[in-house]
Amino acid sequence: MGSRLRVVQWTTGKTGTAAVRGMVGHPALEIVGCYAYSPEKVGRDVGELAGIGPIGVTATDDVDALLALRPDCVTYLAYRPDFEHLERILEAGVNVVTTMYMLAGAGYGEEVRDRLAAACERGGASLYTTGVYPGHMGMTALAVSAMCSRIDRISLLESVEMSGYPNERMFRAMSIGLDPADPAAPGMIEANCGSFKEQIRVMAGALAVDLDEIRFTAEFGVANDDLDFGFMKLRKGQIAGFKGVTAGMHRGRSVIECRFVWKLGHDLTPNWPVEDGYVLEIEGSPGVRVQLAPLGGAHFSGAIATAMPAVNAIPHVVAAPPGIVNHTGLPFVTGRHLLTRDQVG
Repeated sequence: MGSRLRVVQWTTGKTGTAAVRGMVGHPALEIVGCYAYSPEKVGRDVGELAGIGPIGVTATDDVDALLALRPDCVTYLAYRPDFEHLERILEAGVNVVTTMYMLAGAGYGEEVRDRLAAACERGGASLYTTGVYPGHMGMTALAVSAMCSRIDRISLLESVEMSGYPNERMFRAMSIGLDPADPAAPGMIEANCGSFKEQIRVMAGALAVDLDEIRFTAEFGVANDDLDFGFMKLRKGQIAGFKGVTAGMHRGRSVIECRFVWKLGHDLTPNWPVEDGYVLEIEGSPGVRVQLAPLGGAHFSGAIATAMPAVNAIPHVVAAPPGIVNHTGLPFVTGRHLLTRDQVG
């Protein structure tokens, strides 16, 4: 690669900050701009927002100014999608990588999918969705599946205690803090697991499986005592965790499953054990189990693991033909350039 690809970072929350830190000093990528959602971040240096010192790039909320930079790609890591912004970026000919996996299909509705696909065609740009789960774990499962002569079921599990990821806004949207009898709670957690349905559809397509339907089930865990995590508080008896599964069904049998055990704290009823990471199981011949967990007992950084599959895919996405693409339509995404790279921050 003769020159580095020009990238605009879209927001600097937890995942966006991890993306910035992953791109600064990258031999193939250069941050040339940043979109700030919060007014207090406008005018500040992006490196300082990411906690690594100034890099000479100032955050702005001026979309036209960012597009005028003629970036090759936008790392779109906003909390919720702004479809008008996405449409403007794509039709300007700027590729997009994002961790909003529901954009891989019709998770936000067929109208949104068609609108963004049309913007891709008008601008000659690509839109790629990934992350760790859903996203990279699905790609890992497909790679492992090549070892098998028969596959009966594929199961992916994210099993974590979440207090190390201080995000009250996200947790409240998932129904954490509600009474488990609140009629709104089941719909809230299912809506926040909608991206798993797209992950299952992508995997089913890659494995040539026709699905009859996708089912969702979940159960709640409640706090056994009042809890104070610093960034939010819960009272005894309120929802503090979930255990559930999104299952792709074929001829009445679950064949692809995205499972989760998410706990805020360790004192819940039921008090499910956690793996502190990800477990992939393939039932078949041979049966295979793969665990991704932090090395040496360290805390698993969900922000880094979510952001970097998008960052590392940027060169492939820039080279991809126009349209909405997923990991089955790209060359295998790896940590290219990272093995001998100097540490940043």
